[in-house]
Amino acid sequence: LTAANTMAVDLEGYQRAWRLRHAADDGLMLQVFGEELPELQKANPALIDVARSYFPHLTSSTYEALAREPDNLKVEKDRCEREMEQLAVQNYSAFIGSAEVTQGVKQEMSSIRTHLQEMAETLEPTQDTIAELQSKAAGLSVRRQALRKVLAQHTAVLELLELPQLLDACVRNQMYEESLELLAFCNSLLQAHEARGEEIAVLSGIKEQVAVQRANLKDALASQLKTDIHLPACVRIVGFLRRVQRHSEDELRQLFIEHRSKFLESHKQQVELLRHSRGSVGTALRNAADLLRTHVYDIGTQYKALFPQDDGPLSVWLNSQVMWLVSLLRHHVLPPSTAAAKASQGSAKIDAAQLTTVLRQCVHASSTLKRLGGHFFGAVASIFEARMEQHCRDMLDAALLNFHSELGRYDWVPSTAMAGSAPESGWLHPQALELTRHRPLAVLANDIVQVFNELRQCTLYGLRVAVVTHCYECSMASLNLLRSVLAQNLRPGSPQTAEFHKLCRNFADILMPLVAAHLEALFGAAARLDVDGIVASMVPDLIEDIQPVEAEPVVAEHAAALPDTEPAATELGVEQSPAEIGVPAAEAP
Repeated sequence: LTAANTMAVDLEGYQRAWRLRHAADDGLMLQVFGEELPELQKANPALIDVARSYFPHLTSSTYEALAREPDNLKVEKDRCEREMEQLAVQNYSAFIGSAEVTQGVKQEMSSIRTHLQEMAETLEPTQDTIAELQSKAAGLSVRRQALRKVLAQHTAVLELLELPQLLDACVRNQMYEESLELLAFCNSLLQAHEARGEEIAVLSGIKEQVAVQRANLKDALASQLKTDIHLPACVRIVGFLRRVQRHSEDELRQLFIEHRSKFLESHKQQVELLRHSRGSVGTALRNAADLLRTHVYDIGTQYKALFPQDDGPLSVWLNSQVMWLVSLLRHHVLPPSTAAAKASQGSAKIDAAQLTTVLRQCVHASSTLKRLGGHFFGAVASIFEARMEQHCRDMLDAALLNFHSELGRYDWVPSTAMAGSAPESGWLHPQALELTRHRPLAVLANDIVQVFNELRQCTLYGLRVAVVTHCYECSMASLNLLRSVLAQNLRPGSPQTAEFHKLCRNFADILMPLVAAHLEALFGAAARLDVDGIVASMVPDLIEDIQPVEAEPVVAEHAAALPDTEPAATELGVEQSPAEIGVPAAEAP
């Protein structure tokens, strides 16, 4: 143990001395060579090694030894040169052989170098191919591992790839519940994939295809709203649309109104085709009013059941449907104001019976839509009143024209064919058959009774004042026609003049009370024709004096006995039509 400690101490001392000496040699060499020492160490390291081994000898020599050192070095140099010459002379053959061998080796090395360059040039494309093969092999290895993983998950991958096709099949077969469940599964799967942040091409493709099928499902559900479906189906479809989560509530309301309107448009197109067909205008208007009563009411009820919080879109849509019907009524029912409008509307004539049917349908539709806040009869009642007023005015004008033509060709020979006949029950005047004595008066009475027959089919209380006014004007115009006949064609004291005054007497005593009785039967006691004023205007040129009408109590009794003669206000009342006054066949022109 002591010897080992002694050796360790000596080794440490030797290492310390070597480090000090080495540090001293480095300082001495730096003093000798200066700043060129680092370059010499790189360029000629053998010189530095010799200097490092020679400097200790110089530093350990005395001054006298250093003074003799050049001579010693010269002597040593000469000795080395002599030995070199002797060695060269003794071994010159070996040197020559070595030179020859060296020259051969150099030539062989040059040939080998040339061949190696040629081989490198030949193998360089091979190296590129090998590098490419190595890179492809590495990619194939990665792909092989991926394919093995896919093979291990083959069943799950196949199910994922079949999801878009399965969704498409469910949508086409209207299996909407299953389609929504598949969409929910796809959403959870894709959200988990996005959460991991991985880019998988297959899942990205499936995401795009699922988005397409989601849009197809939305379109399929929306297209169901274009068909004739009832409330349970609407609730189911709107529930599906909410679960698709592609629309807000406002958008869903707008979508429902839009697509249900498209369903309604198909029925409107049928109405439009009917109203442009000749003779089908009445049917088209009835169908339009019935469309509001049925389909529009159903759609409104469905909307209120599905979206009870907001009725704004429904009100706007309901108003547009009502305005559509009002526009049809204005176009076909409202009397035109110009001659061009009358000519364009001439092919679409609607009689009182058709107008009554259309009015009844409008009343029913208005009463039905009243539950949705769409009561509109007040807006269309004036249209029907104006049409019936125009119709009555036209018929009264035609009656005046017929009366004028009959007066022009009448020969004033009275007819006695029905003079002794008793009036049938139901007449509003007991002496009504006396009007058949003179053909012009009978024709006028027939035309006026025909006007009241038309009014009985569509009796509106708003027509009361207008009809009474038109009847009064027609009566006064008839008196003017009688005055013109008296002034132009009749001589005083002739038999024709006597018959003329008889006609005027029947006009005053029978026809005017008959017209007044019809007005009272239609509109009630408030509709009173100024018979006294009309008869007073006939004195003294047409009749000599005013005679009291004895048949008025009988007229009132017959009017009270008629069935269904209550005045009609804004409701419909089709009442029993009075018989027309027959014109004798012998008097027909």
